[in-house]
Amino acid sequence: MEETLRLIADELLKKHGCHTVVLYGSRALDAHESTSDFDVAGVREAGEPARDARPFEGEYLDAFIYPEKALETLEPEMIRLRAGRVLVEKDGYGTRLIERARKLFDAGPKPLSEAEASLIRSWVAKTLARISRGGPEDVEANYRRVWLLFQLLEDHFKLRGQWYLGPRESFEWLRRNDPATYRAFEQALAPEAARGSLRVLAARVLGE
Repeated sequence: MEETLRLIADELLKKHGCHTVVLYGSRALDAHESTSDFDVAGVREAGEPARDARPFEGEYLDAFIYPEKALETLEPEMIRLRAGRVLVEKDGYGTRLIERARKLFDAGPKPLSEAEASLIRSWVAKTLARISRGGPEDVEANYRRVWLLFQLLEDHFKLRGQWYLGPRESFEWLRRNDPATYRAFEQALAPEAARGSLRVLAARVLGE
């Protein structure tokens, strides 16, 4: 993997003019599988944000390229760099960027307003009602079921004022810290799940 990382850093320096490259995600956490992407953030002095996602040296590269100006204020998505690994940097830029991402993460997300939380609850209720009106052959109802299953994981964390960190980390957090909700997801996501399992899961996510 080290040779691949060296080649990736060289590629971003030459192709995109980056002065800093940070590895993040499962590869940085040493929690990757053989098919895991190489997720990296590259920083250059100027230009426009860009994405470079493609096969690379027998692996898959997913690189986000940022001009320095775009990182003057970190957006919430940049918490993904909090456990990053600097591959190459100019004047400590990558080290400082990771530390800023850690501080952003530690500060927590912006709390939902009552109106935002109410909107989530209303949408879940309306979606459940639409699903219940459709039979097994109702393609729209089945689509909404999949949509709701997808959205409920993020909503669980948003409603509790926590960062949503994607499915891998979120399910692991639930498994360790909220096993009842983890089991509710497990049952509702099963291929032949009973319809009632979705309502049980929704109730747990909404804290009902």
